[in-house]
Amino acid sequence: MNESPTLPPSTAARSPRAGLLGLGALILLGLLGWGLWQQVRPASLSAPLSSIPAPEVGHPAPDFALPALDGPEVRLSDLRGKVVVLNFWATWCPPCRREMPALEVIWQQHNRGDVVVLGIDQGESAGTVSEYVRQNVGVTFPLLLDRRQDVGDLYLVRSLPTTFFIDGGGIIREIRIGGPMELDYLNRLVRALLND
Repeated sequence: MNESPTLPPSTAARSPRAGLLGLGALILLGLLGWGLWQQVRPASLSAPLSSIPAPEVGHPAPDFALPALDGPEVRLSDLRGKVVVLNFWATWCPPCRREMPALEVIWQQHNRGDVVVLGIDQGESAGTVSEYVRQNVGVTFPLLLDRRQDVGDLYLVRSLPTTFFIDGGGIIREIRIGGPMELDYLNRLVRALLND
């Protein structure tokens, strides 16, 4: 006789039901997980990558507000419509000191207000920066104080000087790490941004 093995009736009856219950539980868990993800995921994931503020070329420059050495607080988003040269520096940094005169020339050449140069001092007191500027540099463009280096961290600044070139739409178009920058280089970049 050719008999095929069969399962006892009670096991055979439970097997399809157990499989369906397991499959149902997996589907339910998947739907629950997807629903939770929709609630907790960052809204920016649905936006195009280039619209997310980030300290990278092609992205909007992250907004910030910092006190000026001689004047009111400056908020980056208030400068929309202008080209912004955002220079991170410190008094102890030799290349920073060497490029200050070129940044001042750019500031003076564009005194109509279409270009704003901002020097963001990293981690020093107002007294230290004031004394340094008075004795050594003599710049007239706004110097901002990032005492705790929060904005430097926001822009992922790891060496000084670091300079961000931001167009009138608030998009970072160029990042220069290191220096000193020459006046020709600055003029070329600023002119290109003004002509965009």
